[in-house]
Amino acid sequence: MKVGAELYSVFRRFVPLEGPLTAAAVAAISEKTGLGTRRIRELARRFRSKPIAESLASLPKGPKPGKKHASAAVIEVIDREIVEIFLKRPPPAIREAANQIRGLLIADTGDHRFDMADVPSVRTIERMIGEISSPQLARSTMGSKRRTAHEPHPGEYLSEGLLDVVQMDHSPANVMLVDSLHRNALGRPWVTLLIDVWSRCILGFYVSFGDPSIFRCGRAVANALLPKKPLLTGLQMTEDYPMHGFFKRLHADFASAHRAEAFRSACHTYGIDPDVRPRGASHLGGHIERLIGTMSEKMLLLPGATGGDVTKRDGYDPSETSAMTLEEFERWFIREICRYHMTPHEGLGKIAPAQMWADGLAAHGSLVPTGLDVEQLTRRFLPWVERTVTAGGVQIGHRRYWHESFATRIGLKIMIHVDERTIQEVYPQIDEKLVAARVVGSFPHVTKVEWDAAAAALRNRGRAFQQSGGQTEIARLVHANRQEVQGATIRTREQRCLRKRLEREGISHSAGPPPEGLQEERAKWLPVEELGEVKWLKPINQ
Repeated sequence: MKVGAELYSVFRRFVPLEGPLTAAAVAAISEKTGLGTRRIRELARRFRSKPIAESLASLPKGPKPGKKHASAAVIEVIDREIVEIFLKRPPPAIREAANQIRGLLIADTGDHRFDMADVPSVRTIERMIGEISSPQLARSTMGSKRRTAHEPHPGEYLSEGLLDVVQMDHSPANVMLVDSLHRNALGRPWVTLLIDVWSRCILGFYVSFGDPSIFRCGRAVANALLPKKPLLTGLQMTEDYPMHGFFKRLHADFASAHRAEAFRSACHTYGIDPDVRPRGASHLGGHIERLIGTMSEKMLLLPGATGGDVTKRDGYDPSETSAMTLEEFERWFIREICRYHMTPHEGLGKIAPAQMWADGLAAHGSLVPTGLDVEQLTRRFLPWVERTVTAGGVQIGHRRYWHESFATRIGLKIMIHVDERTIQEVYPQIDEKLVAARVVGSFPHVTKVEWDAAAAALRNRGRAFQQSGGQTEIARLVHANRQEVQGATIRTREQRCLRKRLEREGISHSAGPPPEGLQEERAKWLPVEELGEVKWLKPINQ
């Protein structure tokens, strides 16, 4: 490049961009630079096509970078094997993939059987793997959250004002919690967050040990729609958390709970458009993804923090240091949310989310419709099942529920909303209203999870009894009964055949009296008194 810069002023002076290059100009350039005529004309041709100093620089010797000397057939097979061996999840090491590919190409028992001299070296194959573009490598070897940094994302996801677009997502918390009775480690809870895109305020949240579901999504949305005062009072907190209100669009990922008909129907009931983004496009949820990352970093300060990856937890057991219960963690989490609202935000030009909320609230109006039935709203965001009403009510999980309105709906199918926190009642939809149907019979006041766990333990106990000898005894009794039935059947059949032989033929099928003259003379027996003395009957003398 240095030579090109030095030659540029001379060529700029003597080489015309149009017209022929004269011998006088070539001689002048030769006198100034000391180059030969042939070299001057070659550089002049490059300069006239691209009149910059770079065109006059000396070209590197040897083959052009990226040029492959192998035949097209070999290159085609290598490219195909790279896709088959390297472009997968998780990808192998580049050196190991290159060794595998070269071995497959030159193996005399393989499918290709190329000559060793015709196949590039392992280093060359490594360079070919290194030439794979970053987006292609990301699509094939990374998940949606990691590959988003390697893909183009034109455009932006805009919000036109306060409570216009709200994003929701879930994540396991980076901390291990304990139970409230014995303070033993339980595990990591799930945290659901909703962020208002325009103000960056955390509109709602939900913390639970259960995996994301329709129920937990509904609880989080209800938390975002309604004021937080009852929740703060229940947790004995005095912090100010005014962010709530009815919003227009709910943007969430492709999770099954977000696409469930029960959840979408509840959103439509209250004027919310459930906008589910396509599968894998995590960059479209950038605001909520960054928020979850921010809140997860704060959790690393807590006892029982799990850390970011396995290497950071080497020799450290978070269950041994865990100390907070779910309620204590929830109070800590709310305070961190309030602190986040007061902190200057980079995406808002160093304005705090609480300031943006106040600015938007001044021109927004009422956050919640007047006359809102809070009980109906919380019930509406519960998951529902469809059941047919019978004379005994509706059957859900081996339990019967009854409501007086069922008497006129026997044989009809109705939607019933189920609250996982209790088995004492369910909420069937009667005339666009969710009423409470009580359980029939005596059942404990437990959650559905606790009831299912107890029922599963009972089933496991029965299964263990069957496997430890119950099934064998049942089989033995079945076999004994079968033998008893077969023996009784044989004895009855034999006895019936015997009775048939004794009874002979019926009267209607017996032979008639023989004709006259052929009748057999029957013996006539006299009474003993009429016999008189029997002279031939004499005693035997001894």
